[in-house]
Amino acid sequence: MPEAILHVAFWTAICSEILVPNVVKCHIFVAVAGAYLSMNSARLHRRILSLSALLLLTAPVLAQKTERNSSKPGTAAAAAPAAGLSPALSTLFQKTRPATVQIRDCAPVESDPDCSDPNGLGSGVLISADGSLLTAYHVVYGAARLEAVTLDKKQYKISVVGFDEPHDLALLKINISGAAFVPLAAQTPRVGQAALAIGNAGGAFLQPKTGKLLALNAAAGRADFPPGTLQLDAPLAPGDSGGPILNDAGQLIGITSYIRQEPGEKTQSLPSSATYNMFLATLKTTSYAVPVSSGSDLLAQLRSGIKREAPVVGVDASGVPTDGIPVEVLAQLGLGKKAGFVFTGVTAGGPAALAGLHPLKATTFDAQGAPTHATGDVITAVDGQDVVSYPDFLAAIRSHEVGDQVTLTVIRDGAAKPLSIKIKLAPRTILVGQTAP
Repeated sequence: MPEAILHVAFWTAICSEILVPNVVKCHIFVAVAGAYLSMNSARLHRRILSLSALLLLTAPVLAQKTERNSSKPGTAAAAAPAAGLSPALSTLFQKTRPATVQIRDCAPVESDPDCSDPNGLGSGVLISADGSLLTAYHVVYGAARLEAVTLDKKQYKISVVGFDEPHDLALLKINISGAAFVPLAAQTPRVGQAALAIGNAGGAFLQPKTGKLLALNAAAGRADFPPGTLQLDAPLAPGDSGGPILNDAGQLIGITSYIRQEPGEKTQSLPSSATYNMFLATLKTTSYAVPVSSGSDLLAQLRSGIKREAPVVGVDASGVPTDGIPVEVLAQLGLGKKAGFVFTGVTAGGPAALAGLHPLKATTFDAQGAPTHATGDVITAVDGQDVVSYPDFLAAIRSHEVGDQVTLTVIRDGAAKPLSIKIKLAPRTILVGQTAP
């Protein structure tokens, strides 16, 4: 097995452990190497795949500070430039912009009472005059204190009414009356029609982006992203997540969820000295939104207060190649001769930790620093269903509900006889040490 495969398949899996606390260098190394890129922060838990990238679009706040500091709270916002929009879409933007909000993930009151230094930013849209608003679930996931900022820069405390994590949608409420809002579309959108997005990407405040609908009911490509989405060519980016996708009549047809980034024509010709930003600039971006309509069953469930979390085992797959580690590499590392899913850590107090699952750990290395032997568990099946990669494993787990019991087939340290381990699935919020947003 070529040494390069050992480095990419294993070292990228433990890169963040090697370079902590300088995880940024780890991300750059893996991205430019063309391996799996995992972006972990203490609060946002976001992942990116470098060569078939799927990004949840909540933005860390560093990119937003210029905009936030340039406007005083309580003052009216200047008219948006709406550059590059057609006259019709520019008019639509000016009409609907007052119904959109910036969502802030605020630190505890005792440390930041005015939310002057939020942990992250997302977007949202008001759907009723009494302050009901929609956003993406991952915008509110893990947030202990949420705040909405309207176009006039007024700040409102947010309460969570309901959410559905598998479909990445949340219904929120702010204490406001007579608010501007956008109506929900009653008809299914059409492929090819124009779409207007409004969000907070790149330091902007409630700015527009436009595109066309490329597909309906698009597949996510990963079990931890919502299925059945609207696919668009609008150039959405972190900070836009949770914002509205509007048709040309100003009706809400979707909520921004994630983007896919794939190699462009210039990706393969990048020089070896390419920086992380140079690498990102060559990727082709496609955007996806969770569809919503006035007759949506899901929206009715959210209004009734449902809070549906995704089930988890509590294993950390940071850095593991999306298509899994080749079985020949597993064999050379002494982990057995059957394909399966390996992981690099477990969540304290989670099902995996309680069951005693063992993460991947290198034990010996060659002269070049490549691992030659490792210990750990290889999960080969979930309830008898074979899994060979993280997507396989995730799909098998997410076919169940929180509280279900599943049986994992595990090869430990390359043993010939697999173990059978029963685990009760937990809600994903255990990853941030809480039970609900």
